[in-house]
Amino acid sequence: MKKTLYLSLLTCVLSTSAVAENLDPDIAVGMAGLMVCSTFYSENNMQVEGTIVGSAATAHMKAGIDQMIVSEQTSEKLEAYMDNFKASSKEQRFQICDQAIEFARTSRFAG
Repeated sequence: MKKTLYLSLLTCVLSTSAVAENLDPDIAVGMAGLMVCSTFYSENNMQVEGTIVGSAATAHMKAGIDQMIVSEQTSEKLEAYMDNFKASSKEQRFQICDQAIEFARTSRFAG
């Protein structure tokens, strides 16, 4: 399941369009947080938190985040974020996912 999530995240974020604009690195990392934390919360039976990040991820997708171009700098930040998440303990993942919830509440990309 985790490999599928990472693959779908990369496919989503790396999709490009001829008229697409560049994806801001912070928005890309925020979106990555929404996606990985949605799975993390689901695996830990945290429905409310999972719903918050899942809904925000869906809103970002509907707003066109998957049509934006990922620069090399953004790609590097995404890889570092994912590496950090994979290397973190369960307690650290809760802290990382608290940041994803904050991003879900404050992101203006989809709102």
